[in-house]
Amino acid sequence: MSVKVKICGIRNIQAARVAIQAGADFLGFNFVQSSKRYINPVAALEIINLIRGEVKIVGVFQDAEISEVNRIASELKLDFVQLHGQENTEYIEKVKVSVIKAIKENYQPDKINAKYFLLDRHKRGQGEMVDLEKANVLAADLPLFYAGGLTPDNVATIIKKVNPFAVDVASGIETDHYQDTKKIKLFIRNAKGVNL
Repeated sequence: MSVKVKICGIRNIQAARVAIQAGADFLGFNFVQSSKRYINPVAALEIINLIRGEVKIVGVFQDAEISEVNRIASELKLDFVQLHGQENTEYIEKVKVSVIKAIKENYQPDKINAKYFLLDRHKRGQGEMVDLEKANVLAADLPLFYAGGLTPDNVATIIKKVNPFAVDVASGIETDHYQDTKKIKLFIRNAKGVNL
Protein backbone atom coordinates (compact mmCIF):
# COMPACT_ATOMS: atom_id res chain seq x y z
CA MET A 1 0.00 0.00 0.00
CA SER A 2 1.30 3.47 -0.79
CA VAL A 3 0.79 6.73 1.02
CA LYS A 4 -1.81 9.22 -0.21
CA VAL A 5 -0.53 12.53 -1.60
CA LYS A 6 -2.06 16.01 -1.32
CA ILE A 7 -0.72 18.80 -3.51
CA CYS A 8 -1.73 22.08 -1.91
CA GLY A 9 -1.85 25.66 -3.12
CA ILE A 10 -3.25 24.89 -6.58
CA ARG A 11 -3.69 28.12 -8.55
CA ASN A 12 -3.82 27.01 -12.20
CA ILE A 13 -5.18 24.16 -14.30
CA GLN A 14 -1.74 23.09 -15.54
CA ALA A 15 -0.48 22.25 -12.03
CA ALA A 16 -3.77 20.53 -11.22
CA ARG A 17 -3.62 18.33 -14.34
CA VAL A 18 0.03 17.40 -13.84
CA ALA A 19 -0.66 16.46 -10.20
CA ILE A 20 -3.63 14.28 -11.15
CA GLN A 21 -1.76 12.56 -13.99
CA ALA A 22 1.15 11.86 -11.62
CA GLY A 23 -1.21 10.21 -9.12
CA ALA A 24 -2.19 12.85 -6.56
CA ASP A 25 -5.13 11.82 -4.36
CA PHE A 26 -6.07 15.28 -3.04
CA LEU A 27 -5.70 18.82 -4.40
CA GLY A 28 -5.81 21.76 -2.00
CA PHE A 29 -7.16 25.23 -2.79
CA ASN A 30 -6.17 27.90 -0.28
CA PHE A 31 -8.96 30.30 0.72
CA VAL A 32 -6.96 32.02 3.51
CA GLN A 33 -6.72 35.59 2.21
CA SER A 34 -3.47 36.35 4.05
CA SER A 35 -1.71 33.43 2.35
CA LYS A 36 0.54 33.93 -0.67
CA ARG A 37 -1.19 30.86 -2.14
CA TYR A 38 -4.67 32.35 -1.81
CA ILE A 39 -7.01 31.72 -4.71
CA ASN A 40 -10.36 33.43 -5.21
CA PRO A 41 -13.18 30.86 -4.91
CA VAL A 42 -14.54 31.90 -8.33
CA ALA A 43 -11.15 31.18 -9.95
CA ALA A 44 -10.88 27.92 -8.00
CA LEU A 45 -14.29 26.81 -9.27
CA GLU A 46 -13.15 27.25 -12.88
CA ILE A 47 -10.28 24.82 -12.25
CA ILE A 48 -12.37 22.42 -10.15
CA ASN A 49 -15.05 22.14 -12.85
CA LEU A 50 -12.41 20.86 -15.28
CA ILE A 51 -11.13 18.11 -12.95
CA ARG A 52 -14.12 17.18 -10.80
CA GLY A 53 -14.38 13.46 -10.14
CA GLU A 54 -10.69 12.81 -10.91
CA VAL A 55 -9.34 13.72 -7.47
CA LYS A 56 -10.55 14.75 -3.99
CA ILE A 57 -10.94 18.54 -3.68
CA VAL A 58 -9.93 20.26 -0.42
CA GLY A 59 -10.61 23.87 0.57
CA VAL A 60 -8.18 25.34 3.12
CA PHE A 61 -9.54 27.81 5.70
CA GLN A 62 -8.28 29.44 8.90
CA ASP A 63 -10.62 30.86 11.55
CA ALA A 64 -13.17 31.84 8.89
CA GLU A 65 -16.83 32.46 9.60
CA ILE A 66 -18.60 29.10 9.58
CA SER A 67 -21.25 30.46 7.18
CA GLU A 68 -18.50 31.44 4.72
CA VAL A 69 -16.86 28.00 4.94
CA ASN A 70 -20.17 26.23 4.30
CA ARG A 71 -21.09 28.61 1.47
CA ILE A 72 -17.81 28.02 -0.39
CA ALA A 73 -17.92 24.27 0.33
CA SER A 74 -21.43 24.13 -1.14
CA GLU A 75 -20.81 26.34 -4.19
CA LEU A 76 -17.57 24.54 -5.10
CA LYS A 77 -18.85 21.10 -4.01
CA LEU A 78 -15.72 20.53 -1.93
CA ASP A 79 -14.98 16.99 -0.75
CA PHE A 80 -13.15 18.23 2.35
CA VAL A 81 -12.62 21.40 4.35
CA GLN A 82 -9.17 21.74 5.92
CA LEU A 83 -9.10 23.90 9.05
CA HIS A 84 -5.84 25.53 10.14
CA GLY A 85 -6.91 27.82 12.96
CA GLN A 86 -8.39 27.61 16.44
CA GLU A 87 -11.58 25.91 15.27
CA ASN A 88 -13.04 23.85 18.12
CA THR A 89 -15.32 20.82 18.29
CA GLU A 90 -18.45 22.97 18.29
CA TYR A 91 -17.28 24.77 15.14
CA ILE A 92 -16.29 21.54 13.36
CA GLU A 93 -19.70 19.98 14.03
CA LYS A 94 -21.31 22.82 12.03
CA VAL A 95 -19.17 22.21 8.93
CA LYS A 96 -21.32 20.47 6.34
CA VAL A 97 -18.55 18.40 4.66
CA SER A 98 -15.80 16.15 5.99
CA VAL A 99 -13.04 17.94 7.91
CA ILE A 100 -9.25 17.68 7.88
CA LYS A 101 -8.11 19.41 11.10
CA ALA A 102 -4.61 20.77 11.52
CA ILE A 103 -3.04 19.83 14.86
CA LYS A 104 0.29 20.37 16.63
CA GLU A 105 2.70 17.63 17.70
CA ASN A 106 1.58 17.89 21.35
CA TYR A 107 -2.01 17.06 20.33
CA GLN A 108 -3.90 14.98 22.87
CA PRO A 109 -6.58 12.91 21.13
CA ASP A 110 -9.99 14.21 22.12
CA LYS A 111 -13.44 14.24 20.60
CA ILE A 112 -12.68 16.39 17.54
CA ASN A 113 -15.01 15.02 14.89
CA ALA A 114 -12.59 15.19 11.96
CA LYS A 115 -12.19 12.64 9.19
CA TYR A 116 -8.43 13.27 9.03
CA PHE A 117 -5.80 15.20 10.96
CA LEU A 118 -2.94 17.24 9.54
CA LEU A 119 0.31 17.67 11.45
CA ASP A 120 2.18 20.80 10.37
CA ARG A 121 4.90 23.09 11.69
CA HIS A 122 3.95 25.75 14.21
CA LYS A 123 4.35 28.43 11.53
CA ARG A 124 3.49 27.11 8.12
CA GLY A 125 6.31 27.42 5.62
CA GLN A 126 8.83 28.29 8.33
CA GLY A 127 10.99 26.71 11.00
CA GLU A 128 12.02 23.19 11.81
CA MET A 129 10.09 20.15 10.74
CA VAL A 130 7.78 18.44 13.20
CA ASP A 131 9.60 15.83 15.30
CA LEU A 132 9.42 12.58 13.34
CA GLU A 133 9.16 10.32 16.40
CA LYS A 134 6.23 12.33 17.78
CA ALA A 135 4.66 12.30 14.32
CA ASN A 136 5.04 8.52 14.15
CA VAL A 137 3.26 8.12 17.50
CA LEU A 138 0.35 10.28 16.31
CA ALA A 139 0.23 8.48 12.94
CA ALA A 140 -0.21 5.17 14.77
CA ASP A 141 -3.41 6.50 16.41
CA LEU A 142 -4.84 8.94 13.86
CA PRO A 143 -5.47 9.05 10.09
CA LEU A 144 -2.67 11.59 9.70
CA PHE A 145 -1.49 13.89 6.92
CA TYR A 146 2.15 14.87 7.52
CA ALA A 147 3.08 18.36 6.27
CA GLY A 148 5.80 20.96 6.61
CA GLY A 149 9.25 20.91 5.06
CA LEU A 150 8.59 18.08 2.64
CA THR A 151 10.44 18.06 -0.70
CA PRO A 152 10.89 15.54 -3.51
CA ASP A 153 14.30 14.73 -1.99
CA ASN A 154 13.22 13.94 1.58
CA VAL A 155 9.63 12.68 1.24
CA ALA A 156 10.47 8.96 0.90
CA THR A 157 12.70 8.96 3.99
CA ILE A 158 10.10 10.82 6.06
CA ILE A 159 7.27 8.49 4.99
CA LYS A 160 9.33 5.49 6.16
CA LYS A 161 9.92 7.12 9.56
CA VAL A 162 6.44 8.54 10.18
CA ASN A 163 4.21 6.02 8.36
CA PRO A 164 1.42 8.58 7.80
CA PHE A 165 -1.87 8.07 5.98
CA ALA A 166 -0.90 10.92 3.63
CA VAL A 167 1.70 13.59 2.93
CA ASP A 168 0.87 17.20 2.10
CA VAL A 169 3.14 19.61 0.23
CA ALA A 170 2.97 23.24 -0.90
CA SER A 171 6.28 25.15 -0.77
CA GLY A 172 8.35 22.00 -1.40
CA ILE A 173 7.10 21.73 -4.98
CA GLU A 174 7.55 25.42 -5.84
CA THR A 175 10.31 27.29 -7.64
CA ASP A 176 10.35 31.06 -7.06
CA HIS A 177 6.89 30.79 -5.40
CA TYR A 178 5.32 29.12 -8.45
CA GLN A 179 4.30 25.49 -8.63
CA ASP A 180 6.94 23.55 -10.56
CA THR A 181 5.44 20.70 -12.61
CA LYS A 182 8.73 18.75 -12.58
CA LYS A 183 8.86 18.92 -8.78
CA ILE A 184 5.18 17.89 -8.53
CA LYS A 185 5.83 14.76 -10.63
CA LEU A 186 9.01 13.88 -8.74
CA PHE A 187 7.40 14.43 -5.33
CA ILE A 188 4.46 12.16 -6.12
CA ARG A 189 6.67 9.49 -7.71
CA ASN A 190 9.02 9.42 -4.71
CA ALA A 191 6.14 9.37 -2.20
CA LYS A 192 4.21 6.64 -4.00
CA GLY A 193 7.40 4.59 -4.40
CA VAL A 194 7.47 3.78 -0.68
CA ASN A 195 5.70 0.57 0.30
CA LEU A 196 4.06 0.86 3.72
